[in-house]
Amino acid sequence: MEYTLLIGTGIFGGVIAGMLGLGGGIFYILVLPSIMLWLGIPAEYATPFVVANSLAGIAFASGISIVSQFGELKKYVKESLLVGIPSLVISIFATQFVVHSRWFSKEVFGGLVVVIMLVLLFQMLFKGKKTVLEKDLNIKIQAKAGIFIGSFAGFISAVSGLGGGVIINPVLHLRLHQSLLKARVISLATIFISTTFISLQNSFGSPLYQPEHIQNIGFIIPIIAVPLIIGAIIGGPIGVRLSRQLSEKTLKYLFTIVVFIVLIEKTLSLF
Repeated sequence: MEYTLLIGTGIFGGVIAGMLGLGGGIFYILVLPSIMLWLGIPAEYATPFVVANSLAGIAFASGISIVSQFGELKKYVKESLLVGIPSLVISIFATQFVVHSRWFSKEVFGGLVVVIMLVLLFQMLFKGKKTVLEKDLNIKIQAKAGIFIGSFAGFISAVSGLGGGVIINPVLHLRLHQSLLKARVISLATIFISTTFISLQNSFGSPLYQPEHIQNIGFIIPIIAVPLIIGAIIGGPIGVRLSRQLSEKTLKYLFTIVVFIVLIEKTLSLF
């Protein structure tokens, strides 16, 4: 039952990755805490495992989606690297000094996710209604803006398990006036770069709690990560196809609904 749930979560996450450029972590972090309890990992030690395995699933979900959108990616390689490299650097430091630290707890994790979701919901509901002229879309991303966005997204990606797309997408679209297509492609490229290296870093980590009855590679637990990856491989191309069929208005609504669902669940989990 749990493996079916994980594969289903991976498929859904893959669809969301390809369709909205979020990486899928927005759903992984809803399911994985319960799976950790099922595996017998105490709640006080589970958070780094949740983040690590969520990011492993995100790496594959975003990678599959990028392959499906390679034609679009070629147009934005330089800007993707401008955002992606700072994201990678900051995410590595955040993983080492925050996620792998003793004080990083379920409460810190949940509170951070709630704050991020509240900010995003505000942006989508109140800032997202502003009309952007077609001629103002896809203005080249400046170096300072790209470095700042990438750095902030890298930090959020590492400590929340969300992948960074929840930051990159709305900022590029609403603040920097990039089209949803361009924002999604850059978001997926950045997510893939940072989460791939974070996953490697997590696989060499030394957890404070060592599960005795299940195989783990650092913070990565194969019986969790593999079903997520299988699902992501299936769901990624589906999401890309849907993104090409749906209007930007519909995609915005879907993004807002997804954020609202996660906000409600994570807020309730804090009490």
